[in-house]
Amino acid sequence: MTKVFLSYDRDDRASARKIADALQRTGHSVWWDRNIRGGAEFSQEIDLALQAAEAVVVLWSERSITSPWVRDEAGVGRDSGRLVPVRLDDCTPPLGFRQYQTIDLRGAGDGDTAALEELDEAIAVLGPAEAAARPGAGAAKKSRQTVSRRRLLAGTGATAAVAAAGGGILLYRRAKRREPPPEVVPLMDQAKQLMNQNTREGQYQAIGLYQRVTQMAPNYADGWGWLGYTYGVVSHFHERQESLALRARANAAARHALELDSNCAFGELALSVALPLVGYWAERERLLLRASALDPDNDEIMVMRAVALIFAGRSTEAVPFLARVKRRRPLAPAEYNNYLIALWSAGQLAELDQAINDAASLYPTQSSIWFTRVGIAMYNGQFNALRMLIEDEQSRPSGIPDAALSRFLTAAHAIETRSAADIDKAMAEQIADAHQSAVQAEVAIRNASALGRIDDAFAITNAYYFGRGFIIPDYPTKGSSFSPDQRQTRFLFQPATKPMRSDARFEVLVKELGFDRYWRESGEPPDYRHIPGL
Repeated sequence: MTKVFLSYDRDDRASARKIADALQRTGHSVWWDRNIRGGAEFSQEIDLALQAAEAVVVLWSERSITSPWVRDEAGVGRDSGRLVPVRLDDCTPPLGFRQYQTIDLRGAGDGDTAALEELDEAIAVLGPAEAAARPGAGAAKKSRQTVSRRRLLAGTGATAAVAAAGGGILLYRRAKRREPPPEVVPLMDQAKQLMNQNTREGQYQAIGLYQRVTQMAPNYADGWGWLGYTYGVVSHFHERQESLALRARANAAARHALELDSNCAFGELALSVALPLVGYWAERERLLLRASALDPDNDEIMVMRAVALIFAGRSTEAVPFLARVKRRRPLAPAEYNNYLIALWSAGQLAELDQAINDAASLYPTQSSIWFTRVGIAMYNGQFNALRMLIEDEQSRPSGIPDAALSRFLTAAHAIETRSAADIDKAMAEQIADAHQSAVQAEVAIRNASALGRIDDAFAITNAYYFGRGFIIPDYPTKGSSFSPDQRQTRFLFQPATKPMRSDARFEVLVKELGFDRYWRESGEPPDYRHIPGL
């Protein structure tokens, strides 16, 4: 028996009643708002039922797609991997829900058991593994509770699993978290703390600790998953050959985790993180959705879902994931940096101001947060705040060359004055910097766009991603590699590059990067295409 929460608009009550009755006849326990006790606190009762449900069935219709209650309930189901969407009429589900394959009950009449079978099967797989076969399920539903992960992911049958880009109900069962063996708990905790430092030294120390975990508990799947995840994170910060070797180790550890436990969420997470940054948008989303369905309350999975959304121009969807983690615990430096970027890119400026103050209080000299604060101040026209940040030596990260600080001030001055001479001076420095390394090129692209030098912005962008015109090395060292599949994309969707997004060449760019197809097939457009001002 599966505990089902039925979400619908009041005007669809007749359809909801028929669906609830049909599901109850097959053995499901269905909660819908007619179950509310007299005198009960309405929202509290709904919330309790929603949290207790194993499947959240949402009935989309022309009426329910505009209902704040239904959309909120659907969001809870989606974010926890329990969503089973149903279409009652010709409506289009709201943004945020179009990537899920929706069960079509249009035209299903009374007693039309075939039309309800797909819904019944989708719900059954989300139910408890120990449930016995339900009465009236029929031969076609025999032993559905033990549907294998292989079948679900292979796409066989009408209810095949499906977290594909572009759609798919997550039909495989959420796994119970495996508790780590007591002897490795201190090592796991220490490794996580080291990873949160976001330093090269901390990351390699974490790898060593996770290797020790797998030696001490070789059959503990999550230990292998965490090892793969850490290798995957580190793989993005190295020269190409070392990066490929680290990626191979990440994939090997992840596959071993899934061999030990096919429902290991961290194995799926590790596979997603190990993917190259560019061109694997749909595959990364599939893996992250699988991980989220298996362990919906895990902070690391929510953070990585947010990061993937930021890189794909969907920061408005990323913010709630990071905000949810922030409510549960303090964000680590890298997480806070992504939270600032997501709020800024989503245009949520009031929340951004508060988050900047919080981040500055917690991590006043952390380098990635400091550089993000400098960029936001510069591109938002807060020039006095920018100068104060740069001139405050006590709160400034150590090791930043004076020449780099000078170039920041030169670019900021040109953005402030809009003088042709000042812009020419700033751009000469930016173009020279862009030839030195990928990180410097990212800054140069943003500055060129903010200064109105769109031709220069696109010239650097074409070199950065495709090696056209000149080659931008990964790092400012002689003989550094050129790894176009490891380049950043989040700066393409920030306020500083808004002028580029208004140029026809930007649509050519996102098509070449594979974004256009991903957005189209997933049904989830980037923020700039459907939110005014972004």
